Amino acid sequence: MPIKTLRPRSSGRRNIITIDYKKHLTVDKPHKQLTKSIHNESGRSNTGKIAVRHKGGRNKRRYREIDFKRNIFDIPAVIKTIEYDPNRTCFISLVVYKNGKKSYILSPKDIKIGDVVVSSKTADIKTGNTLPIGLIPEGTFVHNVELTPNHGGQLARSAGASVQVLGKDETGEYTVIKLNSGETRKIFNACLATIGLVSNEDHGIINLGKAGKSRHLGIKPTVRGSAMNPNDHPHGGGEGRQGVGRPAPLSPWGRRLVGVKTRNPHRASNKLIIKRAKGKVL
Repeated sequence: MPIKTLRPRSSGRRNIITIDYKKHLTVDKPHKQLTKSIHNESGRSNTGKIAVRHKGGRNKRRYREIDFKRNIFDIPAVIKTIEYDPNRTCFISLVVYKNGKKSYILSPKDIKIGDVVVSSKTADIKTGNTLPIGLIPEGTFVHNVELTPNHGGQLARSAGASVQVLGKDETGEYTVIKLNSGETRKIFNACLATIGLVSNEDHGIINLGKAGKSRHLGIKPTVRGSAMNPNDHPHGGGEGRQGVGRPAPLSPWGRRLVGVKTRNPHRASNKLIIKRAKGKVL
């Protein structure tokens, strides 16, 4: 992926690192019939109170309706565009099926205009094709993986993400996969997955370079708790710079933030997890 650095003509441009989108994207505007408007909540609830702090004031954007299910089976589709999507980190592609239907899909890495993709149980193991994960050979990297059959892809949808197929379990009913986090788990053989890695793998290198770009994305400034007064935050107060003075960092409302188990111990899918993610306390 071509990386672009700007000439340091000002302090705001000095540290900016971005993707050279012109060398990768093919169109500037989305297919309007597959977009819809988004109401900007600015991080507030239906009563107007702030529910999510540090959000609001972003540029207007339209939502692209992505086909995460890929359930138009045995009908080939041609890749027509590779586009930018302001709502996600990866690129998206407009595909046109042989029956004339159009839809957006997550653009896989190294996909090209004119390539043909298909969703089928008999599809080749080729980038962009979608198959039941039980039919995909072990060692293959896939993305947009379903957790429940017919619910649409939920795993590995962000830029550069992938899941590796490790093989079948002892019962033959499940396929064992390894996530980028290091978690190893089982999913049903009937769950669909798309071959290949997600596009825009260099997204993590991007440096916005200035506060104004964060504001355009709807990210508001964040004040450290240790810089506040004691009545505003548990970390506040004291003379000069110092630690939080607590056994663990706390939220502004006094809730512990580190080392807390957040997963429901009675969750049905717990039995499908073979190995937890690295560094997770669950």
